Amino acid sequence: MDRADADTTTLADATAVFERVTHPTRVAVLRALADAHADAPTDPWLAYTDLKDAVDVRDNGNFNYHLDALDDLVVKADAGYRLSRVGMELLTTAASGVLDTDWTWGPRDAPGTCPFCDADLQFHYTDGKLQLTCGTPEHAMALSAPPSLLQTTPESDLVDNVAFLGYQWSESTRQGVCADCHGHLTGELEHGGLQPDHHHYRADCQRCGYQHGVPLGLHLLTHPTVTHFHHDHDIDARTTPWWTLDWTTPGTESVIETDPLRLQVDVELDDERLTLTIDDDGTIASTTRTTTTD
Repeated sequence: MDRADADTTTLADATAVFERVTHPTRVAVLRALADAHADAPTDPWLAYTDLKDAVDVRDNGNFNYHLDALDDLVVKADAGYRLSRVGMELLTTAASGVLDTDWTWGPRDAPGTCPFCDADLQFHYTDGKLQLTCGTPEHAMALSAPPSLLQTTPESDLVDNVAFLGYQWSESTRQGVCADCHGHLTGELEHGGLQPDHHHYRADCQRCGYQHGVPLGLHLLTHPTVTHFHHDHDIDARTTPWWTLDWTTPGTESVIETDPLRLQVDVELDDERLTLTIDDDGTIASTTRTTTTD
């Protein structure tokens, strides 16, 4: 099966799944089973009568019709009914809030300053994505954080959690795994983007077609050598907002070769420098660690 056939099959399957939950009674069944799973994850089964009472539908024929329509979103056994893995995935996706394109949040103050104009930064969730913005649209950067995280995370942990999700997204992308559909990614360094004089890592998903554009600094930050270098200087790379690190500022990289493209990035912390050489496919070809003191 080629990619076009796979895409057609996947979209058809997704359409069938969403068509099953177009009625409020079916959604109520899934929610009742989700509540049962939350209350007793090792024994999430609900008997027929208990499920019917939870949904509050009196007519057996009407209830059975909608229960049967849920098909493989629900598992039926002698113990009763429970969510299937597909049903759970559907509910958790909906619970994350990523399907609610009208939801907005912020603006809230964010640490650091804009790497392009040095203005103060804010978080603002709009149009289905969290943005790190100084107010200039051309400088805005999309971050990997769903509404569920913004709604439930304590204020004291919010920045760390947003930074961690960015790190996790970048690590997945660097490993060639699409963070959205888990399809295979192929990537390379690319010049330009938000500003003309910098590079970023672009990875294309071979399944969903999504293009991941990762800032070069964030892309390099998840490499084990770079992560460990920060750890040695008491910096947790996983939860530190990458845009607050001086060496991640777009445009600080230097071009060593143009054909094929090869870059150099210097990471300086305290009295040490970690010099990275990056090939055109985004891999770190070599690292050199030196002291910067006389």
